[in-house]
Amino acid sequence: QQRRGRLQLPSIGSPSVCCAAMRSLMMTVLSIFAAGAARTLATEATCAASGSGREHMLMQVRPAQSSSVEAVSSDVVSHGYKSRVLVTDEDADAGSERLHVQSWYSLFWCPPHSHQNEAYHVPLYSDSFVPVLASYPPGNQVVTQAIIVIHGAPRETEGYFGDMVRVVHHQQQEGHTLVVAPTWADKACSAGAWSNRLGAPVQHDYQAPYWTSVRRWMYGGPSDARNSSSFDVLDTVVDWVQDKYPHLNRIVVTGFSAGAQYLVRWAAMSPEGANGVTRRRSLPLVVIAGSPSTLLYLSEERPVDACVTDWDQGQYQNCNDFHIPKPGYDCESRWNRYATGIGGLHWRASSPGHIRYVANQYLRKSIDATSNAEVSQQIRVRWGTKDIRFLFGSRDTLHCSVGACSSDCQHMLTGKNRLQRGLNFMRHLEREFPGSPPVWGIFNYGHHHVAAFSSPYFISWVFPFDNRKYKVTDRVVIDTGAWKGDFVNRFYAVWECIDICESTPGCNSFSYYPLLGQCFLKD
Repeated sequence: QQRRGRLQLPSIGSPSVCCAAMRSLMMTVLSIFAAGAARTLATEATCAASGSGREHMLMQVRPAQSSSVEAVSSDVVSHGYKSRVLVTDEDADAGSERLHVQSWYSLFWCPPHSHQNEAYHVPLYSDSFVPVLASYPPGNQVVTQAIIVIHGAPRETEGYFGDMVRVVHHQQQEGHTLVVAPTWADKACSAGAWSNRLGAPVQHDYQAPYWTSVRRWMYGGPSDARNSSSFDVLDTVVDWVQDKYPHLNRIVVTGFSAGAQYLVRWAAMSPEGANGVTRRRSLPLVVIAGSPSTLLYLSEERPVDACVTDWDQGQYQNCNDFHIPKPGYDCESRWNRYATGIGGLHWRASSPGHIRYVANQYLRKSIDATSNAEVSQQIRVRWGTKDIRFLFGSRDTLHCSVGACSSDCQHMLTGKNRLQRGLNFMRHLEREFPGSPPVWGIFNYGHHHVAAFSSPYFISWVFPFDNRKYKVTDRVVIDTGAWKGDFVNRFYAVWECIDICESTPGCNSFSYYPLLGQCFLKD
């Protein structure tokens, strides 16, 4: 009860109750300590200019917020959305599933809790639909870019939608940027209930597919009611935005945490984004995955033990050695099976209803191969043609064994925390695609989607400005020069700060706080 302002301990009547009370007290003290320790000043460098003889710098200084766990929990308490969901944990071996109960907070509401006017239904197959939120109605003639944002494990579609809309607004890009948030529902929902804004019945009152298992929708598995892949949902939404918004010229698909885990697998398995473009209209398609706790390795190699340590090296993790796990240390020969690796993705590798079986069926629609080696090779080749980018939190280092991320044997071979796993995976991609290094960045925060979506890397990738003069850097700018004036009375877009600096005598650089749009001119 700490967040309600009081701590209620049970009456002491037995040693077990006493231990429970002590644990409650200890967790409260630890949470208060962690929240206080997290409030530090975070500094991220973003841009430095080249050319014209003078150096321009763009730096973000942002007060760090409290931990993501606290933020999510307080949101849950304030809205009262709490449920226990049965999560199916498939080991990707044919014929066996382990069932365990994991606590998730379900944040999916049908109809939407606070965005009824932005709710639309996207036809899926011939008898179902995808619930989506969209910041502009279909048929809009103005928007030129679409951001499709994927929710996390609690299916918090409305929260992610609202947060992304605010990011777009802070960058003053809402005039031509569409935000779309699809939902992989965890409960029954009809099209009439979802998008019935004015009380008029929809033409076809279809049902949305739903996944009570988090892993099934993250890994492309089947919904509870039919044997079709969750990857079909995003393919359909990508087609829908191209059909309904005729002047689109670019699509960004992004997700964080569980949404990023989904995106990594979708990017590997889907034909969308091959050669950097969509299938329907050949529009540029950018995929941005933020802080996924599990990843999809494209070969049998994994980081050596020295790269997977309990000792956290933070953003300085640098793994150069990989190996094939030896018997006895290979998770009972399952370390490379989908969805940790791309092994076992040949036809008849699993039985109907399992994740791998449904992934196989999905792949068969776009890959003409039968053996596992052929399938794996085609996946690797197609991945190498896509525009996939990654974001990792510099303080996203909580050990997976305490529940911060998946502690399955296969995933623990890749790292002990999210940041370690992410940086090891970047080295893996460097080995898989020599001469074509992966695109990635680090934001100065822990595990929080708003921090990722507000980071300089994300902003520069989604809203690119004049890169002939300014460019993103991967170094922190220490000395930004002498003060030449502050512009903090309203929100300023980056290009406004550029214009102000270039029209101010003696201004050769500036610092920028993108969340509030503040400019700090320097010499």
